[in-house]
Amino acid sequence: MLRLLDRLDDAGIGPDQVGVHFHDTYGQALSNTYAALGRGVRVFDASTGGLGGCPYAKSATGNLASEDLVWMLDGLGIRHGADLAALVETSTWMSTKLNKPPASRVVKALAGS
Repeated sequence: MLRLLDRLDDAGIGPDQVGVHFHDTYGQALSNTYAALGRGVRVFDASTGGLGGCPYAKSATGNLASEDLVWMLDGLGIRHGADLAALVETSTWMSTKLNKPPASRVVKALAGS
């Protein structure tokens, strides 16, 4: 991912022109997001509860969980405007409706899942 950002930068496409979207298949979505943030990227796709997947990659799991992203941004002192408590509440509600445990590590910690 960093090599891709380097190549884009070499082509004149700076981090202000890039958004990223990471699946958490190998548990790397948040660390990839942190690395992209360090390179100046400021647009990140995320989904409440980490819901999602990919119909083209059968082994792909959900997306970066919004709650995990917001927790990290809070810890870094980066303002974002998201309401973490509301995200956790929504994610917990969605988990019960889908009969699926939450994928977000933050939801598991804060909601006691």
